[in-house]
Amino acid sequence: MAYEIIETCIGCTACTNRCPTNAIYGDRNVIHYIDPVLCIDCGACGAVCPVECILDEVGEICRKFAKKEWPKAQVDANLCIGSGCELCINICPFEALELQFTEAANDFFGQAVVIEKNCTGCRLCEDACGWDSVHIFPEREFLKKKHYPDDQLTPAQKKRQQKQEVAALAT
Repeated sequence: MAYEIIETCIGCTACTNRCPTNAIYGDRNVIHYIDPVLCIDCGACGAVCPVECILDEVGEICRKFAKKEWPKAQVDANLCIGSGCELCINICPFEALELQFTEAANDFFGQAVVIEKNCTGCRLCEDACGWDSVHIFPEREFLKKKHYPDDQLTPAQKKRQQKQEVAALAT
């Protein structure tokens, strides 16, 4: 199941700007939608949604993160083989990875290095790397709201929770 936007969406467009596959569409100030064919279940949209109205692939609410905490790629210099591979660099839709010479590089052209300001944390590079040298932090499981029980619910979330409780009692 692809990610889904629920009725509390305010149409702010934060998710559309962050989506690496352009799977999210909608007019400003109107509920947005995710095309399940284009959605790659990366979670980039959920990490930026200010009203936390995005459900992940198993139907759990994604948690919004402050910009400095957004998921980002990290490259393990001890595992990256550098030029000759470049799978992570070639798959990145945001040009968030490039070859740079580093002290750990065993290659004349260098190793993959993350350009943090361009990275959306979409996990395409992580999935493409055959050497397990690219990882996104925080890990996918920690992008879910349930892992942060001390968070305060917004008024819209409280209202949704009350509706869900009433509906559960009615059944």
